[in-house]
Amino acid sequence: MKKIYLASIALVSIVFAGSGEELFKAKCAACHQVAVKDKNSLIAPPINKVMMHMHKAFDSKEKAVSFIKEYALNPDPKKTNCPSIDVFGVMPSQKGNVNPKEIEEIANYLYDNFPTKAFMQKRMAQKGMRRGMGGFKMMDTNGDGYISKDEFNAFRAKKEGIDISKFKYDYFFKKLDTNGDGKLDKSEMMQFRKMMRGI
Repeated sequence: MKKIYLASIALVSIVFAGSGEELFKAKCAACHQVAVKDKNSLIAPPINKVMMHMHKAFDSKEKAVSFIKEYALNPDPKKTNCPSIDVFGVMPSQKGNVNPKEIEEIANYLYDNFPTKAFMQKRMAQKGMRRGMGGFKMMDTNGDGYISKDEFNAFRAKKEGIDISKFKYDYFFKKLDTNGDGKLDKSEMMQFRKMMRGI
């Protein structure tokens, strides 16, 4: 019986070790969903969004895979380029959950397969419908000439279709607030637009 059990473990390890897709499903997909049914029930950003940001941030597969490998094992809010960090916080380190070979297989699979064409087509259609939403004046709901953290998060919640109470962190807001005054002026918002251009 013991031999059968050990053989089963070895077989499962061999199957999973060679397949980025299977490793992703086994070790990542429970948090980073592919098919999102309810945005308010998410516990991590959907993988299509994560990889959309990866493709935008890095000009080569090699750089993106390297970043994913490093970030999964040593997550740090200063390293992220994904605005969803304000909703989900910093992911836990995957040390002990994946080995270096597995994380490389996963990262290569993710880069080659996400974001999906269907996700990007839907994203482009939605982007076209909300072109008028992004103006500074629209975000500045109290008309004081600045965007507060609450105004910023309210806009993002509306844009993403999630409950504003999901915004528990302010890493991304702090990253944009380069002068540290607790609000975003027009030049800081230009930085945000540059980051989001094409997304």
